Amino acid sequence: MSAPASNTTLATSVEALLDAMDRLPSQGNVALRVLWMADDPMTGLAELARVVETDPVLVARLLHLANSAYYSPRTPIGTVERAITLLGFATVRTVATVVACGLGSAAAVPNGFWQHASAVANAAQLIAWRFGIATGDAFTVGLLHDLGRGLLHVADPVQSAEIDLGLAGATATDAASPGLPSHPIEQHAATEPGATTDGTEESGIPRDRLQLELAAFGITHADAAARVLTSWRFPPTMVDAIAHHHCTIERAPSDLVRLLVAAEAVADRAFGAWGEPVDREGGIAVLAIEADRLETIVQRVRTESGTLAAVLGR
Repeated sequence: MSAPASNTTLATSVEALLDAMDRLPSQGNVALRVLWMADDPMTGLAELARVVETDPVLVARLLHLANSAYYSPRTPIGTVERAITLLGFATVRTVATVVACGLGSAAAVPNGFWQHASAVANAAQLIAWRFGIATGDAFTVGLLHDLGRGLLHVADPVQSAEIDLGLAGATATDAASPGLPSHPIEQHAATEPGATTDGTEESGIPRDRLQLELAAFGITHADAAARVLTSWRFPPTMVDAIAHHHCTIERAPSDLVRLLVAAEAVADRAFGAWGEPVDREGGIAVLAIEADRLETIVQRVRTESGTLAAVLGR
């Protein structure tokens, strides 16, 4: 059995991956061109469709999504233009980002990635009205909010899985004991009193995912995603929301961040936490809606997000 890679080696592999992602725009990546065009109000439907059609992988994913039960078209969608019309530019932009990152399958991402991403995206769409956010933008930040976890998994799937396993017991205990405090949120290992380099407190109790990622990779998944999306000219408001999606409602710097924190709390109600810090109480309280309406939203997330996850993770 080989010795585990050092923290320095893991950090180097992550940096190499992020550098490669940063260089993608200069390589004429079709998916990134589509991403930028979809965000440009001057781009027309036919113009966007022509560029999409030059990438067979992107065409296949958009047509499969458009024809899925999640969208339930009245007649089969057979052209890229019709698919874009049904899905909308925001969804096309989101799918293009996934394709550009090489995360368009279940094998390329951590276990449960697409289920969680789909649940948060679905929840974000359903509660977007509460924050005055367009549903397309809500879907985008919801689906891409954990992009960094996929990137760290690609950089070192073994270490990524070990972090998941190490947090699984703590998450189960937390879920079974509502009186316990939530995981620490956005506290960096480098500045934590009593921090050690192996991702534990001096007492030996594991810290939250963000701290474990810092100890292992030198960067959190939220910061990794923000770096890549900044290089790819994503709207700064979306980059900021994804970078801060683990903060508390009280510390959320914008309505888009508050939406994402609340969507994570709704997804947590529907499926439980995915080994991450969640502001459960604040995220639900900020919605200020009746219990029966909240339960309706939670039930819709349970039923609808599974269909979306099956399409995205195929």
